Amino acid sequence: MKSPFLCTQTGQFLKTSLLATRRTLMNMTTLFAASVFCLTVSGQAIAAEQTNVTVTTSADAKRMYHVAFNGAPRVSQVVSQGAAVIRANANNMLAHNTDTVYWQGAGLFDTENTPELASLKKAVTDNLNKLQEAWQDDAEKHASVTALSTFLAEAHFQSRIQVPLDEDFYLSGTKVNPLVQGDLMLVLPTRPNNVWVIGAVTETTDADFHPDYVADDYVDIAETLNTFGISDVTVIQPDGELEIHQTAYWNQIPKNLAPGAMIFVPFQGLPSALSSLNRDIPRLLQHRVM
Repeated sequence: MKSPFLCTQTGQFLKTSLLATRRTLMNMTTLFAASVFCLTVSGQAIAAEQTNVTVTTSADAKRMYHVAFNGAPRVSQVVSQGAAVIRANANNMLAHNTDTVYWQGAGLFDTENTPELASLKKAVTDNLNKLQEAWQDDAEKHASVTALSTFLAEAHFQSRIQVPLDEDFYLSGTKVNPLVQGDLMLVLPTRPNNVWVIGAVTETTDADFHPDYVADDYVDIAETLNTFGISDVTVIQPDGELEIHQTAYWNQIPKNLAPGAMIFVPFQGLPSALSSLNRDIPRLLQHRVM
């Protein structure tokens, strides 16, 4: 015969176990519901913060590709994914991807028309129109300004995000790897074989690239308007970097130019109200899409 005390103890034990099990199941249900809620909210947040990147080889390329990231990716992720897309669709790939992407000319741009860029572009356009009027009696100068205005009007501008874009830079493990977000354009061009000479020249000059040439050599190819000599020019490298290159015999310090660079020859004798043109035009050209 079983002891009443033992039966009582067993019943209490079973009751306690059932209550504990029920409590555990309720907690698990609550946690599961909370997890579903968090995933839903997280999914909504990710969708809202999706970063879309248009990948192309040039501003006027016939084919463009699209890559999407949840949230804000690192620049290295954008570069890696973009390069993979371009290489996968390259028609004439060389060994080890040689020259598939010209990294010195790569550019990452914000496709939104930022107020800063819109204001700068309008200021340059308006001031060039005023300069045309001021120099309308000088056929050579007027033609030079018209040629520059045409060059800028035919160019494609977007707000450049000034970050390193060389793939090897990130593969080396650099700590410089910021987050980017929004609607972006990643331009990964092939290597060009020219250098532009623009500004105070009789006509915009598309000169062949020579690895041993400095700025003065290219300026000599173009016919400039400057009658008092040129002591320096502004070079816009293909990655958007601005550099001052000395070109006079007394101050020349040889500096390299990369294929696709632009040399801006400053105007002399500008009306005082338009003197900012020599500074604003190179700043605008930093945002030109190759």
